[in-house]
Amino acid sequence: MSPSKESQALAEHFKQLVPRFPADGDPFMQRVLYEKVRDVGSEAPGVTIEDITIFANGLNVPCKWFKPEGTSSAKHVILFMHGGGFSFGSPDGHRKLTAHLAHTTHCPAISPDYRLSPEHPYPAALDDCLTTYQHLLTLGYDPTKIILAGDSCGGGLSASLPLAAIQRGLPVPGLSIALSPAYDWSTQTGGTMDSNKDHDLINTAPFVKLLSDRYVQGSGVNATEPLVSPLLASDEDLRRMPPTWISVAGHDMLRDHGERMAKRLRGLEVEVVLEVQEGQQHVMEFMVGRAPEATGSIGRIGEWARGKVGG
Repeated sequence: MSPSKESQALAEHFKQLVPRFPADGDPFMQRVLYEKVRDVGSEAPGVTIEDITIFANGLNVPCKWFKPEGTSSAKHVILFMHGGGFSFGSPDGHRKLTAHLAHTTHCPAISPDYRLSPEHPYPAALDDCLTTYQHLLTLGYDPTKIILAGDSCGGGLSASLPLAAIQRGLPVPGLSIALSPAYDWSTQTGGTMDSNKDHDLINTAPFVKLLSDRYVQGSGVNATEPLVSPLLASDEDLRRMPPTWISVAGHDMLRDHGERMAKRLRGLEVEVVLEVQEGQQHVMEFMVGRAPEATGSIGRIGEWARGKVGG
């Protein structure tokens, strides 16, 4: 089936963004421009947003709470980690996507405004997200009812966080949802990095390399560290991953990140759902509420998550 007319909104947005986007320049301007990605989706109905700050582990982590109507007594919760290559993006720029996911899953969501590179390289983003996860545990949420979700690098964090929890003796979250995930920052060649280079309107190999370098510079690790690139984690650790939903876009250079992770998880008998959104761009779910493909994807994810954790 050909992509809908409405689903071309993200492609058109990327076409307008890329010529103005300083791919090797000041990250501040990248951040300002990238926030506009929220314009391709619609606001979710009946979802209120509250700003809070978590003070724990010696950190101050600003967050946004997304609270759909009628979910004040919900026993499950989403921890949503925004994308942006660890260098840009924010809970506000991703608020429509997060709110729709909370709405369709029938539960609140919290999204940390984690520290960004290059000012704050690895493990700053992961530490802030892990602190947010620990905050949910202190609020009394059953870890099996905590749903991790994220897009792009945030999709990668939805796998890195369970691995970090295992290392630190914390309980593993109940579910993981990854939208166009970046699971392997160690290489920018091969597979769909090559075959989709003429179809992907936002990513290029040099740009992905720039973001990878920013994230690990001065951290004492390289991009093969499993908490940076969870696709490279051991079988022993990946075997303990929660049930995982992976959505990848057909025209995305990162498409095979999700496909390779799904293959590994299935080989380790971890439950995984893989959806390929043919003809679509990176994080096509940004168009939720306006494009039927994006709205359908979020709807199916919500139905799956509710079936796993209730709601």
